[in-house]
This record gives sequence, structure tokens and C-alpha cells, in this order.
Amino acid sequence: MSRFPDKRLLIVLSSLCAEGTPVLTLDLCRRWKSQGIAPTVMTLAATPDDLAGEFQAAGIPVETIRLPSAGNLRFPALAAATFGMCRKVRPHAVLSMPLGWHAFTFLGARAAGVRHTAAHVGNYPPVHLPAGLAKFRFLVQLGRPLTDVLICCSAYVQKGVVDHFGIPARKTDVIYNGVDVQAVRRRADAARGTRGERFVIGMVARLEVHKDQPTLIRAAARLKQAGDLVEVWLVGEGSRRDEFTRLIAELELQDTVKLLGMRRDVPELLGQMDAFVFSAKPDEGLGVALIEAMAAGLPIVATDVGACREVLLDGALGKLVPEGDVGAMADAIHALASDRSQAAAGGARGQDRALSAFSIDEMATRYARRLDLL
Repeated sequence: MSRFPDKRLLIVLSSLCAEGTPVLTLDLCRRWKSQGIAPTVMTLAATPDDLAGEFQAAGIPVETIRLPSAGNLRFPALAAATFGMCRKVRPHAVLSMPLGWHAFTFLGARAAGVRHTAAHVGNYPPVHLPAGLAKFRFLVQLGRPLTDVLICCSAYVQKGVVDHFGIPARKTDVIYNGVDVQAVRRRADAARGTRGERFVIGMVARLEVHKDQPTLIRAAARLKQAGDLVEVWLVGEGSRRDEFTRLIAELELQDTVKLLGMRRDVPELLGQMDAFVFSAKPDEGLGVALIEAMAAGLPIVATDVGACREVLLDGALGKLVPEGDVGAMADAIHALASDRSQAAAGGARGQDRALSAFSIDEMATRYARRLDLL
């Protein structure tokens, strides 16, 4: 008999890519284990598997299911695979990190007798893509009878779910994504050294269409032309890497903008930066990287979209600039570089907010309670 027969949790992930949601899930699993919960991770794809070693070292079992690469057969295959996994693991609850797929995940889970289900919602509904919005709305409605709650990463996302997916507010909850604020702060502080002449700006995000690194790259070109000594570090990997490489070359920024790729030493990199820029789009859900930068005490420039307004308290904790406005972003960065002492004071206020509102321990506890595991 299991030591914790009623505290088994199955978590569904797309993959073990070393960014975003999988990293967050790894941190959550570590906390859940300390609470007497036994998590098992089920991935929908075998690659990327960057975090496989870390899940193994943490004692978190990972199972990968094999779905057809394309076509509608993927959906019944997912339901069948989840059914089989639930019969094997016997979880008390299933948490789906991918939204949309959760409808078929929970079909298999309910058939296997799972008592509690919840889906994580990490992005605002894609209202700028009518076809995508219609598809997501259909899938969310399809999964509605099988889903106990949609857990939204921000109040901004929750409003989008209610307004655009037609889900009653009572079937949703808001639990902020969390980070290990103390660990990020400690690691960033340990990496700080003597500041160079150049003002180092960083952004941590996937190189994908739902982020907006091009606005930051073009802002860097404007700053360079104006004589500002800046250096931009873009941390992350993704399908737009070649596109960004061409843009950097076209703007002659090879000595200014660095593509650092996927990194597992983000707190140390934050400690070596002078400021953090979060160039986002309206479908941004919250921004864990933004919170990590706040935890590291960095001054912030961010796009004026719903998630950033919520995290930065309507601009009280960082400068908000209009979406896609290269000039406004360049001006905001220039202001920080011109008065570093004032910039540092703003970073300290953000650090207090990160400590009070975005704890990974608080997130883990609230999720566990919502899934009836505590």
C-alpha cells in the first residue's frame, strides 16, 4: 500500500523543455513532495527533454505517451493514454498544464475514476486570431463538464476566460505563478560584480511569436545611434532565432545584441544586468521571467499590456510603454541608463512585491488545496 494513497497527483505537460511551464512544474513538484504529495508527470512529447535529469534527480517519475504526430486521431489517443496512465498511477487528481488538450485528458481521467481535475491557464485567450479563439472556445466548452476548475495565472487571464470562453467565474480561480524568490535573490546577489561602462539590458523569453523581442532589438538600434553604450542579452530559444539573427545583422547590432540561448543560470545572469525589459504582447498571461527580474531587484521596462499592468501595479513598480512603440521603449531604457541610482530604487520596490505576492510555496499550497490534496 502506498504511504500516501490519497495524495497522488498526475501532471500533464507538453514536454520537458527547460523554460516556462516545465520549469515551473519542476519547482512545484519539489514543494509538493515536501507536503507529502506524490506527483507523477506525463508528457505528450519525448522532446525537448532538457529537464529530464532534474526531474529524475528530484525523484519525480516522468512518463511519455506516444501520440500520432498529426490528425484528429490524436484526441482519442490522448484520452486512451490518460486512462491507462491513471489506472497505473491511481491519482487522486489530474492537473493539465496545456489548455485545450485538457478536454481529452480529463475524459480519460474521469473514465479511470479520478475525482478531481484542474487545468492551468497561462495565457490570455487569442482574441487577435479569430480561428484560434473559436477553436480554443470549442475545446474549453467541450471539457467543461469534465473540469472542476480552470486555474488562471492572473486576474487579467481570468477575465479573458470569462469574457471570451464563456466560462462562469465560479468555475475559475486565480493563483499567481510563483518563483523561489529568495533563491533567485540570493543567486543574483552572488553574481553581482563591478558594473562596466555598458548598460546591460536583459530579456528572458521564448523566441516565439507570442513575445516581442523585435521591438527591443529595434530600440537597441535607436539607442546605439544616439550614442548610448548599451548591451542587450536575449535569453531563450525558439523558432524565431534565425529571424532575429538576420534582424540583428540588418541593423548592424552584432556587437550590441547577444542571443544567449536557453540557460539554466538565469538568476546569475539577472545579477549581471542593469535593467530588465519585458517586451510582451496582449496575450501574455503573467510573465514568470518578469517576476524573477523583480526578485533580483532589477529596474523594469515592460509593455503596457494587461498582465504587466497587474504585476507592476499599473506602472508603480516599473515603466510601462505602449505595445510595439520602439521610440518609447528606447526613451525608457535611456532614462534608466542616465540615472542608475533612481533605477536601483525602483528595483527595490519591485523586489518587495515579488516577495509578498509571487511565492512558489504559496502557489504550491493553493494548487494542492484546490485539488483536494491537503
